[in-house]
Amino acid sequence: MTNIISTLKRLVHQGNETLSVEQRINFWLKNAKRVLTLVNANPAIASASLHIDNDLPKDTHQLLLLALFGKLCRFNDHYLQHILASLLATLWLSDKETTREQTAAVIRFLRNHNLSVWLDTLRLQKAFQATKQINYVADSRLNMAQRLCLLAGIFANRPKKVGYQTLFSQVAVRLPANDRHYLAALIALFERALPGAKIYANGAPGALIDIQQNHGFVFIPSSENEDGKWLPLSSIHSPVAMSMPFEHFIALYTDTAQARVNQGGTPFLPSNYAIQHPPNALLSIVDALQKSDVDIPELCEKIEQVPTFNQFLMQTASQDNRLQLPVKNIKQAVLTYGIERVGDMLIQFALMERLTQNQYPLLPMCKQFTLLACAFASHFAQTANTKFSPQSAALTMTFVCAPLFTLPGFKVSKTLPVSGASAVSINKAFKVKSDTPWLAIASELAGSWHQSSTWRAVIHQCSKASSEVPKSLQKEQAIVSLSFALAKACLFTQDAYSLLHNISVKSILNILHIDQDDVLQALDANGQLLFCPRAL
Repeated sequence: MTNIISTLKRLVHQGNETLSVEQRINFWLKNAKRVLTLVNANPAIASASLHIDNDLPKDTHQLLLLALFGKLCRFNDHYLQHILASLLATLWLSDKETTREQTAAVIRFLRNHNLSVWLDTLRLQKAFQATKQINYVADSRLNMAQRLCLLAGIFANRPKKVGYQTLFSQVAVRLPANDRHYLAALIALFERALPGAKIYANGAPGALIDIQQNHGFVFIPSSENEDGKWLPLSSIHSPVAMSMPFEHFIALYTDTAQARVNQGGTPFLPSNYAIQHPPNALLSIVDALQKSDVDIPELCEKIEQVPTFNQFLMQTASQDNRLQLPVKNIKQAVLTYGIERVGDMLIQFALMERLTQNQYPLLPMCKQFTLLACAFASHFAQTANTKFSPQSAALTMTFVCAPLFTLPGFKVSKTLPVSGASAVSINKAFKVKSDTPWLAIASELAGSWHQSSTWRAVIHQCSKASSEVPKSLQKEQAIVSLSFALAKACLFTQDAYSLLHNISVKSILNILHIDQDDVLQALDANGQLLFCPRAL
């Protein structure tokens, strides 16, 4: 127990004065990584600190709570690490011993490296020094990351006489109405007993040591000398809010480490699903689709076992049939599209779900770009005579857009670094550092998701001019290149009409045997997607 307490107290430190600006930034990032790793592995400790009075340094307490809030709000880990590091920087700059020259040097470095996330947190310096930080929460100019930083500071400095649930209600009413939905992810912390609480489990008094989504690990003093056990939350009650001392909680948490190991249950923090591999349920469906004689009832049964797939197919089939009649069962949905197209649709749906599972400032913008590029690809696949179906064209385009969601450089910026170097170059479309070319990342991901060698070859050929691509893949490559360039022109560079006069684009139109009117029809058909969301 003593080791954990001392580790928590030494978790955050600012480093010595001899560090250069770049070394100090990296030092803060390493500290932030340590905090994030601790909270990922032990959310119960951070949750307990929310309601139990403790003697942790306020800076450490605020960082623990910020990491917990960020994870519950599904912030991307790389993004959240930078937010934590920026809070460390703000606390250091607020120190009286920090000189103006040091402050200026740090701010200059952040601006030169486009670390706008850090600059947002630095703007809260005055709020962090205020005695009533809660008064700043109502400012409508704040983004979600700034609000979470303030929220963590409010609870880290909570007066002992004010209950944490009461304080949360005071914060909630101060938030602008259009931002209150962000609090939904945090409600679980305030509507149930948290680790460290004294509770009753099945009528017996005990202590809650750890929690999952639907279960809690309860220690009940008994003659049986048990270390405790996991029980459904429905059997755990806390009629009066009472908690044990923080040191006692840490001692029990340490002593029950082996007993708490559990193979089942849903973790308290949201799970992250690997982007590099498709879900097993999807692989089973794809394997069934690839058989020479597909068993339709068996296929439908596999799809029905995954509620998200089932709902997605029935909803899209209801919208896509000519009379727009509601589709009432999955078999009808499969027959609406045909078995060849259902696989592409499910893969694209699952891929987008995984690419967009975590939040970062540019996510809405990246998602909108991907949706628009996919819509253009589907449209041109129907207009031109190619091997693409509308669904396979959209799926291939999703893989091409995937680096928008995977490259770290997009996670910590609030403006998309669009490049004007080449109108139709995918590899050079965005100014972002990467050791691996854009299309190589997309092609590798397509291979991991069991895509055919033909579609992976199309992605690989997109690094060339369409006129240099082999005839067997030329039209498909042209569709991908045109759709990507057109989406970029519509949303970011706003030169869609001048793009049509580009020599490379004219060559693509000739290859596809379409003209400018066909492109304009694509713009009209997808007018509902022609807007660019602001950064979070």
